[in-house]
Amino acid sequence: MIIILAILSICLSGGLVYLGVKARTTGIPIFSSQYIINEKFFGESADLRFWVTPNEYAIKKEAEKLKTDNPIATVTKTYNFVEENYMYEQDDLVVLNNGQIILRGGVDSWNLPLFTLAQKHQNGKIVVDCEDGTYFVISLLRANGIDAWANIGTVTINGSIYGHAWGTVIIEGKEYLLETTSGQPLTELRPVPNFYKVDVKFNEKDVIAITGADINKQIYPPLPPAKIQDLKDALNSVK
Repeated sequence: MIIILAILSICLSGGLVYLGVKARTTGIPIFSSQYIINEKFFGESADLRFWVTPNEYAIKKEAEKLKTDNPIATVTKTYNFVEENYMYEQDDLVVLNNGQIILRGGVDSWNLPLFTLAQKHQNGKIVVDCEDGTYFVISLLRANGIDAWANIGTVTINGSIYGHAWGTVIIEGKEYLLETTSGQPLTELRPVPNFYKVDVKFNEKDVIAITGADINKQIYPPLPPAKIQDLKDALNSVK
């Protein structure tokens, strides 16, 4: 157990060091506390860009299967791959060794895209929440050179505000929504509705703070599974 924990710690530290050398926001070092999210990876803190991983070998190999000659077709094929057998559920991430729990995440753990891909391959479906699905689809798209972003902010449904994460993609200068929690195929690209409010958007290279909000202060409760149908209804009502 000690050896496993040590290896995981080294891998996590190595990933952060790599990011610290390779990635910078404009004038702000990557380790600026403004972009560090606390306790989302088995209790550890990490820069937001840690969760978008287009350069991970397994992610790149999967992305190759989804690439087409047309950016919109690539987005559609990738999104539908993620959404097939997608179930939205607030998670409690654990790592097992011979059936024994060796690491447990918090109530709202964030899964790395590699974890989500492994779940997809092993189970034929993914049971994750909004940020896990978002980081997965954004990583796959960016592995194919698509200008995609993960977004953290809020969504307002029937007058109630919830914390939420979603993807966006920019094609020919226009931004479109990729809402992974819908669990349904993508039929057309649509702009982000005005009931979404982004606090910060990021990928593996950049972080853009939109509102300046403290990402570690959970002002609004996370979107519960019971409200997913209401979100779908709100999205389907947008013309």
